[in-house]
Amino acid sequence: MADAKAFRATGSITVSSFVKIDTTANNSVAQCGAGDPVFGVSQVGGRTAPIPSETADPPLAAAAGEDLQVFLNTHYTILRIGAGGCTAGDHLKSDAAGDGIAVSAGAGTSENVGAIALQTASAGELCPVQVHIETLTTPV
Repeated sequence: MADAKAFRATGSITVSSFVKIDTTANNSVAQCGAGDPVFGVSQVGGRTAPIPSETADPPLAAAAGEDLQVFLNTHYTILRIGAGGCTAGDHLKSDAAGDGIAVSAGAGTSENVGAIALQTASAGELCPVQVHIETLTTPV
């Protein structure tokens, strides 16, 4: 398995969330919004030590201008799961917060998939995933 690669954050990015390429700066990423094309998953560790004064949930992996590690296509990592949870084997896309939600495409629609769930998980949980970048189109 290849190591995660370093990129520069152009805004706040939470741990274990979907990220996309930021075209405004070289070698940079931003946290995904709902349905954005996924580039990878942000690092598991937070940018600061878990001390009482740092209580953000989820914690930040990086703030604007800081470096972070990104897990790319075919890597195994963990991803924070959004509303509705997921089941092992689900294709996951980004919600508005960069969390993974199960793809439920209607006939003739396309979805930007970013990972495949390896376990069943509830909303707010961290789920083992394989980063899997594709555009999934449901037949009509």
